[in-house]
Amino acid sequence: MKALDSTLTDLRVILVEPNFEESIGFVARAMKNFGLSNLHIVNPKAILGPNGRMRGGHAQDVLDSIVEDGSLGEALKGLDLSIGTTAQKSYASSNLVRKPMTPKELGTIVKGQAGTVGIVFGREGTGLTNAELGQCDATLTIPASSEYQTLNLSHAAAIVFYEVHNTSGESATDKLASEQVKKTILRFLSESAALSGMRERDRALLAKAFRSVIGRSAIRHRESNLLVEALRRISETLNQPKKREDSVGLLAVSKSDTQDRDWASETSGLSQRHD
Repeated sequence: MKALDSTLTDLRVILVEPNFEESIGFVARAMKNFGLSNLHIVNPKAILGPNGRMRGGHAQDVLDSIVEDGSLGEALKGLDLSIGTTAQKSYASSNLVRKPMTPKELGTIVKGQAGTVGIVFGREGTGLTNAELGQCDATLTIPASSEYQTLNLSHAAAIVFYEVHNTSGESATDKLASEQVKKTILRFLSESAALSGMRERDRALLAKAFRSVIGRSAIRHRESNLLVEALRRISETLNQPKKREDSVGLLAVSKSDTQDRDWASETSGLSQRHD
């Protein structure tokens, strides 16, 4: 079957430490089927040779333009949204990085979005580690039989490419939030949590959970800016020392005052602070 003509120039495919040159060739071929051309390989364990080239079919241009990276962090640079793939689901409440979306959900999320999206595939047989999945904004898994959930690398890649390609072709209406803005959101959130007295362990879990929410939602540029501003103000407010006169005034309020006064009506006329 002939693939549709539309291209996904904003999608980067990342293979982490592939063990076989044939895998690289098959993934490149699947990319060509769905109009993809941007392939990054992190620390390849196999050298691309004749066998890999042969498996690539008509995707020789994709193979010729491969970018090799020394680390996953290097391969993720410049992405607005990164998705790590995994065959393993975790049901532990503390393992927040293993709460994946499906390929169809990913296609819906990135539909009509402007930005650079990266899809990360792990090693044949072992996949990505928790640490590597933790570097990604969100995770993805392909629903399969519980008897055998692990798919061949190139087969899994083709399924993901198909679902994303299926929702492409529409003009972008929103710009994805940049990685820098998302880091700023998490920084203000962590600062506010610390100032509120939250334990360090709980703050770490909160940061993971919030990053997962941001990743799964493919947060837009305008949304992220509003969130940054709100969290900044919360952090600044929590960081301001209590004024002595406020404390004295609060202590001066008697029990009878709190019972008799209509505080809502009395404070409604107070001027509001504007930044």
